[in-house]
Amino acid sequence: MADGRPAAQIVELARGAVRSWTACEVVAVPRKTGDAAAAGIGGLRAAGGRVAAEGYGWAWAYAMHAANGPQGHLVVGGGRPPSTDERFLLASLARYTAVALGQDALRRRLRRTTGDLHRAEAQLREQVAVQETLARAAADPADDRIGAIAEALHAITGLPVIIEDASGHPRAWPGLAEAPAAGTGAPDPHGPLPVRDGDRLVAAAQPRHEVLGTIALVDPGRMAGERDQFALAHAALVLSGELAHVQAVAEVEGKQRRDLVEDLLDGVDEASATARAEAVGYDLAPPHRAVVVGSPVAPAGDALTAAVERAVAGLGLPGLLGRRADHVVLLTPDPPRAAAAATWERLHAAISDRLGTAEVAVGVGRPADGPAGLAQSWRDAQRAYAVRAGGRQRDGVTVDDELGLYRILGTGAGSGDLERYVDEWLGALLRYDAESHSELTRTLRTYLDHGGNYDETAAALIIHRSTLRYRLQRIRDLTGFDLGDPDIRLNLHVAVRGWSVLGGDES
Repeated sequence: MADGRPAAQIVELARGAVRSWTACEVVAVPRKTGDAAAAGIGGLRAAGGRVAAEGYGWAWAYAMHAANGPQGHLVVGGGRPPSTDERFLLASLARYTAVALGQDALRRRLRRTTGDLHRAEAQLREQVAVQETLARAAADPADDRIGAIAEALHAITGLPVIIEDASGHPRAWPGLAEAPAAGTGAPDPHGPLPVRDGDRLVAAAQPRHEVLGTIALVDPGRMAGERDQFALAHAALVLSGELAHVQAVAEVEGKQRRDLVEDLLDGVDEASATARAEAVGYDLAPPHRAVVVGSPVAPAGDALTAAVERAVAGLGLPGLLGRRADHVVLLTPDPPRAAAAATWERLHAAISDRLGTAEVAVGVGRPADGPAGLAQSWRDAQRAYAVRAGGRQRDGVTVDDELGLYRILGTGAGSGDLERYVDEWLGALLRYDAESHSELTRTLRTYLDHGGNYDETAAALIIHRSTLRYRLQRIRDLTGFDLGDPDIRLNLHVAVRGWSVLGGDES
């Protein structure tokens, strides 16, 4: 029996031995729960003993025990009980049968374990191959390692792959004929474990708590197997490292660029500025303009900065971005003359769309031939912005080249001549407003901005026409000026605009 035979043959040998040695036969060999009942055997106990078996006057269950545990029972039955010698032979047969069945169980377990080991080894080799392939992609010397990771996963799985950034914009899509529409990232992402999202299996690139992007297998037929899902999960881990590296580099370069903008606005050595720009991959050689962006109704914040960044990227405008006080500053190459106006208008529209605010003011400085001239272009842009933000139509673009008379008014910083001019023409009104907490200067400015139209002025000030007439008469009385005289109206209009440039209407 113990020669490597399977369990069925061992039981048949036991049957033959019982028939040869005694007048009994093997009724059944129950080895698991339910076998005895199925064979019509009643009263079976773990230790064995007398049992009831249909059709037999006598039946006995011999418990079979091996070194590796119980092996069931050998149930023998006959018309009469066997002799003492025959019982000894039957008990010995049960012990030998138990040993043989125990060895068979061990052999089967060993075969299963060996098979499991072989399968595990094969799976491990597959996983190592996947990891090595993706590691090579992540170490690709090419600039587009994100694309290399996507290509590697596509080669491993044979399925189209889509990598998206945190905003859902596609970065790579091997296996697809064209770029997919922007998505929304992973559905309820929990790290690199893939989740099903329609026809995609999606895993998040999430090195810490922040999702930096997603990688997905396009699998409408749900054909992705265990190996494919492992490859996707590992690709997400590799992508996490790459995106974290890209983010860190971008943050360092962003700080370097912002520092460079600060120094350029203050005035910096041209050679030093050019070298620093080259270090962050930017070319300062072409003529540049400074552009000031702000909202007249709110100080600059992260939302405005992000809106300008997205607008510039969306329009493909090269440039350096920074922030000063309540403004976002863009230093960008001077566009061709024929395209300049359209360029600034598109920039304004793109920022407004992304910011969602009613008023965005943009001031554009004059072109600077070199880095050293950008400080002056910045001052020009500030002046253009001040005129736009202080004007009747605050939403829009003002270019310093087109300011004309307003360029003489300066930006308000240290403008002594402008202050004296404003005091000469508006001093009486300003002092009266300060003492009486009235708004005669603002009323005059609104009246002149609306070309002397009573209805429009009253509507803009939200006052009655009679109140407007009273205020205008009070202005005439205090200043002695004839508001119908063209020269006086011109000087008063210049003065109230100068007062706005100086920030008087903000108090």
